[in-house]
Amino acid sequence: MEFLAAYDAVPEDDVPQRVALLRQAMVTGRAALFAELRAHRPAFATPVGVFVTRHPDVLEVLSAPETFTVGVFGPALEDVLGAPFVLSRDGADVHWQERGFGQLMLAAEDAPRVRKLTARIADEVLDEAIAGSPDTFDLIQDYARLAAARVADAYLGFTGIAEETLHSCTRRMQWAFAVNPDRDPEIHAAGVAAGRELREHVAGLIARRRTANPGDGPDDVLGRMLRTRLPGEYGFDDERIGTNLVGYLTAYQQNATQCTAAALKELAVRPGVLAEAERAAGEGDPARFDAYVWEALRFHPFVPITPRLCVRDHVLAAGTPRQTVIPARSVVLACFASAMFDEEVLDAPAEFRPGRPPAHNLVLGYGAHDCVGRYAARVIVPELVRRVLLRPGVRPLPGAERGLDYAGTPFPQHYAVRSGRTAVATAAATA
Repeated sequence: MEFLAAYDAVPEDDVPQRVALLRQAMVTGRAALFAELRAHRPAFATPVGVFVTRHPDVLEVLSAPETFTVGVFGPALEDVLGAPFVLSRDGADVHWQERGFGQLMLAAEDAPRVRKLTARIADEVLDEAIAGSPDTFDLIQDYARLAAARVADAYLGFTGIAEETLHSCTRRMQWAFAVNPDRDPEIHAAGVAAGRELREHVAGLIARRRTANPGDGPDDVLGRMLRTRLPGEYGFDDERIGTNLVGYLTAYQQNATQCTAAALKELAVRPGVLAEAERAAGEGDPARFDAYVWEALRFHPFVPITPRLCVRDHVLAAGTPRQTVIPARSVVLACFASAMFDEEVLDAPAEFRPGRPPAHNLVLGYGAHDCVGRYAARVIVPELVRRVLLRPGVRPLPGAERGLDYAGTPFPQHYAVRSGRTAVATAAATA
């Protein structure tokens, strides 16, 4: 109980010191911290919120949106988007309307087409990155962010909006509502300004599409939204369509980018697993390969913790030895990164095992607010990684496999990889 002993030694009224100790442990030893909490204080009350760390308890929190609401980040998200959205509300007002609309627009049947689209775009971007870099290139800046943005252009319908705009706006927006725990006003203002900029671009795009007759427009999500006619009482006018489109991008662009880099990193630090994934990538069975990517992301989820606001007293894990009363108005921190390593639920969680039961992988969330674009996400992210592994020699630099550089932001910004040109040239010379 190394962390808990140090934490308990700090006087209860010394809140800054307790918070500093907790944040340091989250940065330097999160896995060890969560293991200690699961074993000794699975519902750990702190000045910043109650950390819920056991798998069944995390699912319990996320299965009860009427008790554990998105009130922690919902208002900030609405500031950024300028309107309510599926992720910013709970219950009948907005949430379920938006949820149903989103599932219709981001249809499960799109997955095969989206995978082919992602493969083509990823190969094009990789060709550009390799051609422009004799030895190394930046996997994030030169590949992942560009490929993700071009997929958003082709699939979601952000035609004519610069890739850099899509990426930089969503980075500021997500930073403001999702990773700004101290509510820094400058970060919030930057996110609101970015949201306004992106909405203005999308409003112009919608106007152009309407003028050009949406019935003859591109077969993308925006085209589908413009062609869909819902009863007027649902209120899905062009402004609401624009809010949803911007919301989909905000939930996608940064996450797809960092997942690509994080998954490659987690494979690269395990040479034997990387070799298996390389073989799976070339076998033509995407489902077998995809399992390597989602297992990799279990070790490095893009959302390690999701906050909720408890609006009424709740007995968590009732009837078990860890039964805990969560008081109303508590901030509850549902720890995905801990739940996916719960020794009482997962067999040998520290081992890399592709193909674990779906309920053991919470990377795309759980419950009423799981990823609304999960069908597309399940093929885009693995395919972005797969296209890299199909390139001979395009791998993280030896000795720097863990070298994700966040550059002072909450998101990975740089990850150096070899371009593979030397490997290709060698193979050609010996052919």
